[in-house]
Amino acid sequence: MMSPPASQAQRLSAVLLAFTEGIGTTLGVSEIARHLDIPKSAVHRTLTALLEVGLVVRDGDSSRYRLGSRAVALAMAALGVPDVRTSALPYLQELTRLTGESATLTLMIGNERVYIEQVEGPQDIRMSVEIGRRYPLYAGASGRSILAALPPAELDAYLRSVELVALTSATIIDTEQLRTELKRTHDVGYAVSRGERDPWAASVAAAVYGSNRVIGSMSVCGPAARMTGEALTQFGEAVSRSATNLSQTLGHRPRSRTVS
Repeated sequence: MMSPPASQAQRLSAVLLAFTEGIGTTLGVSEIARHLDIPKSAVHRTLTALLEVGLVVRDGDSSRYRLGSRAVALAMAALGVPDVRTSALPYLQELTRLTGESATLTLMIGNERVYIEQVEGPQDIRMSVEIGRRYPLYAGASGRSILAALPPAELDAYLRSVELVALTSATIIDTEQLRTELKRTHDVGYAVSRGERDPWAASVAAAVYGSNRVIGSMSVCGPAARMTGEALTQFGEAVSRSATNLSQTLGHRPRSRTVS
């Protein structure tokens, strides 16, 4: 438990930051009150203020809250890429046109990732993601492509700090197996996932960079029954090209390799 915030500004900041401190993806009034050691009535007033400006939203019809789209916009501005959604949209649309499947854009926030944009595929049965919801980086292609692009020291720190918890029977929860998959992702240029986050879904994803570091990923996702064999390879190559083009649009310039 932390020291209770004294001023109104501190309380607003503390409640907002509670969503980034690993106590839960969605939070209720009582959880936040216990974590911050402040009255539930004060937490409720603060959440109401944050709700009005879009920094938090209600989680469906429940009495719980999660970070809203305005909080995601703040994170993008902090990374120096405030217009990434607009920049990414043509690439997402082109991926959906080429593959017939949904295309998504994910942003890395701390040790998690958040879907910030999607273009749904035209199929009757298709993948749809919830914008603004947080997911662990280790589960699924979108997160794994981000991890594969981290500097080694940052990846080591991540693996030391995060518990690998199974979301499905296919989620990788062995650290050495995860490292092997990350090396394969780095070598091939894109990650492949089948049933790691949703049992019926598959996806391919590639890292997206800002000016000097990885900031998120782009993916193509759909029902696992459709995304098999040659289709996965074609989709992976397409998403890798699109992610590279978007990264260049955002100012990323890969370092040239020295030939010995």
